[in-house]
Amino acid sequence: MKRIVIGTAGHIDHGKTTLIKALTGIDCDRLKEEKERGITTELGFAHWRLDEDLLVGIVDVPGHEKFVRHMVAGAWGIDTVLLVVSADEGVMPQTREHLDICEMLGLSKGIVVITKKDLVDGDMVELVEEDIKDFLKGRALEGAPVVAVSAYTGENLDVLRTMLGEMADTIEERSREGIFRLPVDRVFTLKGLGTIVTGTCISGSLSTGEDVELFPSARRARVRSIQAYHDDVREATAGQRIALNLQGLDRQEVERGSMIGRPGTLLLTSRIDASLKLLKLPIKPIRHDSILRFHIATTQEEARLVLLESDQIEPGQEQFVQFVFKRPIVVLPGDRFILRGSYAVQTVGGGLVLDIMPARHKRKTDTLPEVYKALKTGSDLEKMAYHIMKGSYRGVRQETLSIMIGKDGALTEKMGAILTKSSDVRLVGKTYIHSTFWKSYKDRVLAFVDEYHKANPLKVGISKEELRSRLPATDVQVFQAALDECSANGRIVLEKDRVISGAHARANQNNETEKKIVEALRSSAFTPPGPKDLAAGVGINEKNLRELLDRLAFRGGVVKVAQDMYFHPDMIEEVKTRAIDFLKRHQEMAPTDFKTELNLSRKFLIPLLEYLDQIKITIRKGDKRVLRG
Repeated sequence: MKRIVIGTAGHIDHGKTTLIKALTGIDCDRLKEEKERGITTELGFAHWRLDEDLLVGIVDVPGHEKFVRHMVAGAWGIDTVLLVVSADEGVMPQTREHLDICEMLGLSKGIVVITKKDLVDGDMVELVEEDIKDFLKGRALEGAPVVAVSAYTGENLDVLRTMLGEMADTIEERSREGIFRLPVDRVFTLKGLGTIVTGTCISGSLSTGEDVELFPSARRARVRSIQAYHDDVREATAGQRIALNLQGLDRQEVERGSMIGRPGTLLLTSRIDASLKLLKLPIKPIRHDSILRFHIATTQEEARLVLLESDQIEPGQEQFVQFVFKRPIVVLPGDRFILRGSYAVQTVGGGLVLDIMPARHKRKTDTLPEVYKALKTGSDLEKMAYHIMKGSYRGVRQETLSIMIGKDGALTEKMGAILTKSSDVRLVGKTYIHSTFWKSYKDRVLAFVDEYHKANPLKVGISKEELRSRLPATDVQVFQAALDECSANGRIVLEKDRVISGAHARANQNNETEKKIVEALRSSAFTPPGPKDLAAGVGINEKNLRELLDRLAFRGGVVKVAQDMYFHPDMIEEVKTRAIDFLKRHQEMAPTDFKTELNLSRKFLIPLLEYLDQIKITIRKGDKRVLRG
């Protein structure tokens, strides 16, 4: 069954609610105050099975200027509009503002309904119809069908129903694909059920039993049940008016303006790039840094306007802008918004969200037009490549990129595969990095390792952690992948936790001084010389000797037992073997036993005993050692 959502628009007291009741039998005014005052102050909802293959949800919006925020919230998820004009008043201020809002939200299909036909004569209806046609010239609903009806007598309601059916055939049903989003427009509790939220599902789908996340509070809940048009359903899809029964969420934790989505599929943002167009109204230009009211879905938030191309924007003009929000909001690229004055109760413009994680652009630069073009008119692949390029050396995680382009994970992977195949992008683990930055990062690795060796020619190499801290920030997997690729090409050598220039490693493979050091330690057995004497023995200065000893110790050519005390590895193996043999025969070993066993002086005795403890051969108990374990 095809499902669409229709919204009303029009001035206060022009008969929108009465018209819906006459069409569907449902009274959208549910509040006591609304019934007593005879005006709509809140969003109202009805549904209507136009035929067996078409189910229509209807959103009734308030017409009073004080409730334009509610009107925007209701109009945001609709597919088409019924512009209602009463025959006894004609086009009025809220008729104009509501149509402005509909146009800014991208609504181009609708029907104009002249209500209260029974209150005027035929000539008056014709005058109002001509007035409406003049009003719609050059606007989105120019040429839209017009019908005059009476909700009280029922005149022409059948004609309107036929028009609605014909228009519904031209509306494409919303795709089930995409990121699930439900902007909350109503929340209440039912005894025995708990918290209920309602809204128009604007994208994706959701099933009972799934977990959801509430934004901006980040609270989690489980979907106990779903209703669509008062019928229990297992799945909610885009284009439906739905109610979710949420388990694990209190009524007080939810308010209109909240957004519900799957966990990890949406992001809060305090800054967006957008395309803004001001209405052609008799208003002053809006200056850079102005504070305005930003309306999107059911959310209203205070925003600071950053004009990127100029110092002010004129009525009727369109510009590339940023908005900085007082509190974070949830949006996706492609969402449409409405802008109203901070103090004056007036809609001034609207536009399109382009980037939900934008760079902090420098104003009035030559690169801005190119960025604007890519974000506004570029293909999905071009936008994806832009966001990855913007990610610099850090790259962009796959799940984050899905949110940034407003697509589900499966589609993001498909597009990512196209970009990686073309060599524009590299996928490392779950992180996309643009090939420009991938090449630059590897070049920086090689350059920094070479510089390190020039400054420290006798050191074994730079530690991975130090190298990573000196390079541009990036994901640890990107860092390791860059090392692996440079290593595979022979440009660097990876030894334990060290990174060594390939040229440096090859140049030091047969270092004669290192051989002399190793041989001197071998011949000194259990009484090795200190650094000063060892340096003199091999003919180098002490500083260089210490760096060579560190390099040898790292590679296992010598063993560092204590500060300034190095042994040949063969001697350490003999120390371990003889200590283990003694302990197996005697169960415990005093320092004097060890001294006698190896004929050691006290200078080397204690450091060697502590070294055996350190490498977990022995464990000290009092003044004696026993075998560990």
